[in-house]
Amino acid sequence: MFLPLAGQALLAAVVPGGLLVWNMHMGQELQLAQRDRERLHDFATLAGEAASHGRPFDQIVAELDQRDSGRLAGRIQIVRPDGTPLAGPATSSAPRAEEAITVAGQPIATARIVRDPVLTDDDRRFLATQYLGIGAVVLGLFVLLLIAAYEFARRWSKPQVELYRMTRDVVQGEHEIDFEERGPSEIVATMRNLRRIASQFSRLETARRTWLVSIADDLKRPAAELGEHLDLLNRVDPPVDAELLAGLDEDRRRFGQMAEDLSAVALADLGRLPVNFQQVDPRALIHNAIWANSKHAKAAGVNLETSTLPSFTILVKWDGNRIEQLFGALIDNSLRYTPKGGRIVLGLESSRDAWRLIIDDSAPGVDVMLAQRLFEPFYRSPERPEETGASGLGLATARAIVEAHHGRIEAGHSPIGGLRVTVILPAEPPRA
Repeated sequence: MFLPLAGQALLAAVVPGGLLVWNMHMGQELQLAQRDRERLHDFATLAGEAASHGRPFDQIVAELDQRDSGRLAGRIQIVRPDGTPLAGPATSSAPRAEEAITVAGQPIATARIVRDPVLTDDDRRFLATQYLGIGAVVLGLFVLLLIAAYEFARRWSKPQVELYRMTRDVVQGEHEIDFEERGPSEIVATMRNLRRIASQFSRLETARRTWLVSIADDLKRPAAELGEHLDLLNRVDPPVDAELLAGLDEDRRRFGQMAEDLSAVALADLGRLPVNFQQVDPRALIHNAIWANSKHAKAAGVNLETSTLPSFTILVKWDGNRIEQLFGALIDNSLRYTPKGGRIVLGLESSRDAWRLIIDDSAPGVDVMLAQRLFEPFYRSPERPEETGASGLGLATARAIVEAHHGRIEAGHSPIGGLRVTVILPAEPPRA
């Protein structure tokens, strides 16, 4: 807002100043023209008297050049009534002034001023004083207008900046916002409405997160009880069909995993995901994840393997249980999309003071532009249609665990045709 006002202040100061300069210049021109006409009249009178005594015009002009060197010298031309030059400089330019030279009341010639006047030192000093005065007035006016523009812009934009800060805080998740009720009434009313909206949204968001945690806890209990009931079914006589029991056990596993994923996402949303940092070996965590998911992978006809694992022992400070949950979520996600006969490859690479965990799977792939949306809760890529139902929380759970370890997670194309998920975790959590 200040810049347009500053531009207007500049115009408001410069335009009148320019008009003053132009007006002074025009006034100076009129003054010089009037002075030339008066001097030309005096010269014509003297020239008529000299001509009446028989003196030639050349001598009259020469004497003028010597007598009035700073005013009319070199500027006077005398011509006959028909325009034939008699004395003075020859020029074809239009005369600035003309005066008839008469003898006994009869015009015998015409005196002309044919050149522009030469400014005297007094004229230059006068003009310089006037220009400096106008410049000082213009500069002073511009400074005053600039100060007024700044003050106006500051007073007007301050509530606008405050309103922008409030909206930014709300977007970033800050719902307890305070502001100073100053500025136009419309902006103050908008701030009040925004505070009410933020407060209502905060209550709804807190309730939503609390409900998710409660639902996740409630789901864990029936999942555990279902596992106990399946154990009882395994011991009944006559035995229950093995294929039916396997299907029920798979449903029970998925049900329990969905409850764990929902709990992790809800707790992370509240900022209360528990993480217990201890020294662990990432290679052992990868092997444990492969062993824990090998039965599921074998049933799906997918080969679960490792690649680029270091041959030496590695010690990092991570939450081993959470990292195994992370691997389980990523492997489970890949198993849902990898066709029979495909591959899922787990790798581990060093990255300065961090470690890079890599999970590749076979086709189908995913659009790079949509890759990061895979980590949003309940999002499903249209390019990787599921053959079986899922909660859509697996990758969201993975992101929650990674963020709790102060790392980052990315998705992109895999060199074996499908999706590559890269997890970068620092070797130790940052110290406060």
